[in-house]
Amino acid sequence: MSDQSREEYRLQGAGVSPGIAHGVIHVVRDDGDDVPRHTIKASQIPDEIGRFEAALIKTRMQILEMQQRIAESIGAKDAGIFDAHLLVVEDRTLIDEVLRKLDKDRCNVEWVFQEVATSYADTLSKIDDPYLRERALDIQDVTKRVIRNLLGKAPKPFLALTDPHILIAHNLTPSDTAMMNRERVLSDSKACALDLVRAGYRPPAPRTDIPAPGENILAALKMGVHLMRQGEYITEYEVKLATKIAEVLCGGNITPGTPVSEQYILDLEREGFKSLCGEKKTQERIQYTLKTGKTLRN
Repeated sequence: MSDQSREEYRLQGAGVSPGIAHGVIHVVRDDGDDVPRHTIKASQIPDEIGRFEAALIKTRMQILEMQQRIAESIGAKDAGIFDAHLLVVEDRTLIDEVLRKLDKDRCNVEWVFQEVATSYADTLSKIDDPYLRERALDIQDVTKRVIRNLLGKAPKPFLALTDPHILIAHNLTPSDTAMMNRERVLSDSKACALDLVRAGYRPPAPRTDIPAPGENILAALKMGVHLMRQGEYITEYEVKLATKIAEVLCGGNITPGTPVSEQYILDLEREGFKSLCGEKKTQERIQYTLKTGKTLRN
């Protein structure tokens, strides 16, 4: 063995696992700054929007998979930490701002999305509210996942490691740790949880007093959907999709102003999403978007 191969390197950091370990080191590098930027033509904007929609769909499916995995291993309550991640990929304010900036700046959508999402996260992180600061971390985590999907990157290599190893990283996101080998990261998970407690983290209290729009607004939305179908602006299956979305937005067919909880709305959304995923036409749409990056109207 040459002297060069035996050269010693020292890395200094905070150990999250107790004791002394000897083994192969795997360094996790943050590739969040490797997002390319290039200009596009106006004619390319629809294709970029299609790529963006496909990445959001794929990201949502990945989050649901992680949530299911956590629910089966340690319980549904702990899996609830990914509810906030689902809200990020559905945030119309965030999505609309990405589309507006895409049209204005004429740059590739992954760069635009990173700019908008980073700006949102930075703003929330400066607000003197623990709940909103935690949402900033959620946005950062989801942003990295969406960008990886946009760039067509494979899952992070360290997630596939099976042999014992020492992991070195500047930061591991909740989604990273959720997908790691559970048998090898127990001490890491405990240490991360303790770090959060020391930093003053407290789980935000879910709201239980959200006034539901209820049956009146639901009836108005359904009438609007009916008129769009009559005018042949949407397909028959899109009537079904729009109706399901309207039911979630209105909190179901209940008395207007009825207080409902976040969990109630989330349960409505999850039921609607799962039921639609069982429809052949929904599956055709997902497959088409993942293959072509475009939207299927069926």
